[in-house]
Amino acid sequence: MPKLRPLIGITPWYNYEDAMTYIKKGYCEGINQAGGMAVLLPLSSDEEFLNELMNRCDGFLLSGGPDVDARTFGEENTPYNGNISPYRDAMELYIARRAVELNIPIFGICRGIQVMNVAMGGTLYQDIYTQNAEKKMVKHTQDAPKWYPTHEIRIKPNSKVWTCFKEEVIGVNSFHHQAIKDLAADFEVTSTASDGIIESIEHKSHVFAVGVQWHPELMWQEDERFLKLFKAFVNCCR
Repeated sequence: MPKLRPLIGITPWYNYEDAMTYIKKGYCEGINQAGGMAVLLPLSSDEEFLNELMNRCDGFLLSGGPDVDARTFGEENTPYNGNISPYRDAMELYIARRAVELNIPIFGICRGIQVMNVAMGGTLYQDIYTQNAEKKMVKHTQDAPKWYPTHEIRIKPNSKVWTCFKEEVIGVNSFHHQAIKDLAADFEVTSTASDGIIESIEHKSHVFAVGVQWHPELMWQEDERFLKLFKAFVNCCR
């Protein structure tokens, strides 16, 4: 019999007004194209239920979405912090912590990289422009097709992200106003934008705990290099 595809749980988006969970197809299709089997997780903060998910899934993808509640990293929410999803915060922070503790592969995209960092004790810029007013900033919320790379990042050689591209400089898309401020312990920065904003991180000893600030789920359809991130993740889930 052929080997079963690894089961990858993807955290859902949530519409509070309509009580509806959903996701954009690029996440699921990216996992499936990479050889995994994507499943959209139900939204829950029940730890018993989430622990069962940890036993059932071979890996987890933390999807993009709204801002993280600043209180989860010890700050008051400021006027420039945007929409908050308390259900998602509770679920994703728990999954991120347990995945790191149990050495279960985890891949964070945009909000996902931020959740991973906060889960392990790091902090965020609530607004990169306001809190870096003295710097010349790159435009991190683009007005261009979503698949189009609008700024470059520099990648640390021999990191997991570098292994996917084998290039030290690549172009990425960008849709965020928050980013990692203080890096969590046991993680390292593996790429940055020219303005110093952190664009990817990975755990120093985990089998695969990688976060990227850009959106490869919107890029791989136009540039197959970005599917390699999904393939590297899925391969570690086998």
